[in-house]
Amino acid sequence: MKNFLHKSLVIFSLIFSGSLLISYLAAHINPDSFWPPAFWGLAYPYLLVINILFVIYWMMRRRWSFLIPLIAILIGYQSFANFIQFNVSDKSEISENSINVLSYNVRSFDIYEWTKDPKTPNKIIQLTKDLKAGIICFQEFRTTESGLLSISNLKKEFGAKNSIRSKHGTGVAIFSRYPIINQGEINFKKGNLCSAVFADVQIGKKTLRVYNLHLQSNRFIGKNYEFINKKEFKADEQELNEIKDISFRLRYAFVRRAKQAKIIRAHMDSSPHPTIVCGDFNDTPQSFTYKTLGDDFSDCFRDKGFGISTTYVGDFPSFRIDYILHDEHTLCNGYQRIKKQYSDHFPILSKLSFVKE
Repeated sequence: MKNFLHKSLVIFSLIFSGSLLISYLAAHINPDSFWPPAFWGLAYPYLLVINILFVIYWMMRRRWSFLIPLIAILIGYQSFANFIQFNVSDKSEISENSINVLSYNVRSFDIYEWTKDPKTPNKIIQLTKDLKAGIICFQEFRTTESGLLSISNLKKEFGAKNSIRSKHGTGVAIFSRYPIINQGEINFKKGNLCSAVFADVQIGKKTLRVYNLHLQSNRFIGKNYEFINKKEFKADEQELNEIKDISFRLRYAFVRRAKQAKIIRAHMDSSPHPTIVCGDFNDTPQSFTYKTLGDDFSDCFRDKGFGISTTYVGDFPSFRIDYILHDEHTLCNGYQRIKKQYSDHFPILSKLSFVKE
């Protein structure tokens, strides 16, 4: 019996180690060409934890089998760093000329009262004011002709000189305390429920290009979330159909985001200025989307973050899907996730500065 249990655990250890290796491929294989690895990439945090548990178990049993999951983890150490960081803040590194950049999916300022608090829009605005960001990037942004959410009032509240917002897809907006000397929107094919805008911001004698993105969501509906939150599963025909529906929605979103990311990346590569990218990618760091947009860019969380820094607080996927990236012409001097739950996303704040020539 013990021999059978041991062999079974070895087999399971091999399966999960192999699955972890497959998850590394997700960042390098375009889902539009071959989509299955994208699902393993989505499961990476769970696969990582399972393999860590196997390492601990085999070491406690004093078995050389611990090398199987350990090697699988070490092969993807770069992926590990995308999810967990232990940076210690050094205030001496923070420049007096740091530019505070905020990225925040505001969930349409709680238009459908998900929070059941009529004061949520006021709280989001007050939080944004308190963070005193010089550049503010909102996703799922909406505005009104007058009143609290009017552009004129928001600019006044945030002390912004200029603003830009998308005309297509799910709204995104940039508010800036610095002059915006150029701006534009990146357009996608019809049917893409996403938005991307850019603004060239004049900061002193230098110009910073800021991209704000909201990429394709998984488009889950009520019954999908009900199934995800179920505590008991019967594995009957109805539940199998639910799994198929969720899988189809995920596959569709993986492919759409990959196409959107490639279009945006081509635009980024033509930028004549130091560049930062903010937004809700709706994808994890172990994805083709993140790799496409983040290649040759630095992630502020990796630079200065601490812990796991989950940014999405909804039902699925409850991972880090909001980012602030920067190129080699800028430095990240600080990163913070603000744990205020006025939306289904936490806002993230970074302190950036130009590299001294």
